[in-house]
Amino acid sequence: MDNETPIVSTDEMLTYLNLDNTPENNEVVGGLVNDAEAYINSTFNSENLSASELAKDRVYVSAVKALAGFMFYDRTLSQGVPIGIQQRITLLKGRYDRWQDDKNGK
Repeated sequence: MDNETPIVSTDEMLTYLNLDNTPENNEVVGGLVNDAEAYINSTFNSENLSASELAKDRVYVSAVKALAGFMFYDRTLSQGVPIGIQQRITLLKGRYDRWQDDKNGK
């Protein structure tokens, strides 16, 4: 998947976290969204999925928002990835890893 344009915008994430739109918040939150997308994409076979396909997936979008939000308050993930986010990732693994096999005729 092309990871240049985040699926969750910085403005959307600022609203989600109820933060002011400042240059500092934009930089931090934008980086966290990119990190959250990269982390989640690394957990399943996302290389052949387009951003538009993932943007339509409510589980994917909610996982990115939840992980980016969690990382805003715990940048080191000192408690690990919360179970609710892990559950979303498990759903995505099942959905897209299987989808890739189906698409490839397996």
